[in-house]
Amino acid sequence: MSPRPVAPPPAFLLALALLTGVAMLAALAALVGAQDFAAPAPAWPPGPPCLLLERGLPSATPTPVLEGAATRWHGLAALTTRAAAGALGWRALRAGVGLSQTGEPDVGWSALALAVGAAGRGGGGSLRAVARRDRTSPFGFDARGADVGVEIGGGAWIEAAGALHVWASAPQMWTRGAAPPLTRPLEVGGALDLGGVALWLSRAAVAGYPRGGRGEHAAGLATSAGPLGVWLVARDQPLRGGLGVAAQARVLRVAAEVESHPVLGETARMSLGLGGGR
Repeated sequence: MSPRPVAPPPAFLLALALLTGVAMLAALAALVGAQDFAAPAPAWPPGPPCLLLERGLPSATPTPVLEGAATRWHGLAALTTRAAAGALGWRALRAGVGLSQTGEPDVGWSALALAVGAAGRGGGGSLRAVARRDRTSPFGFDARGADVGVEIGGGAWIEAAGALHVWASAPQMWTRGAAPPLTRPLEVGGALDLGGVALWLSRAAVAGYPRGGRGEHAAGLATSAGPLGVWLVARDQPLRGGLGVAAQARVLRVAAEVESHPVLGETARMSLGLGGGR
């Protein structure tokens, strides 16, 4: 009597379906985007709640996490993003919510984000939605007459084979209202996770070029020893690099990252997290 086949776990099937859907829908998506919840962390593995809201890639673990992050884009104090986010899970379900503000009143914007999905050891995926409003007042969401924009997208990852993982992230598959300030098209990538060391490669489309044309590529290396973690990343279009460090003490995590740019100057990120771990 032959053994009965083992059915894949529900989280894996959901991740596979979302990964396929993200790749197909993103081909039709408008090339618009923003980076309201960027936080210092390597591209793999998924973890901080800010990156769940930013990329739509949920953590494999359901541990609740709170995170605050700040990013100074290209050395400009007037173009600083401040964000607060939280994520939690129950069994295979994952959810996150966050609020961010970028820039000063009259020239900046506020963003409110929500992500809902599922994840497990074999894969995960989520949908994300962001509502964005111009800051005509110090808080932003209390302003009358300000332009409002909404975007919906998502991401998914699966364990392709052993330590090999692949992901796809399309943050803006649908938009309505005011256009987001920056462009973030479809990104696909893969990572080789060897426990204390992770290597990854990714490719993102470039706005203004036809599908299948020019893209931006990134490569990175992350390693950890006890409570300390270090990662390096290199990107092209134009060629630039970054260095990040993180330290975990019980449920407290601090991280910082600096990324160079040959024309626009350095981008610096810092974050403080409570709960979870990487």
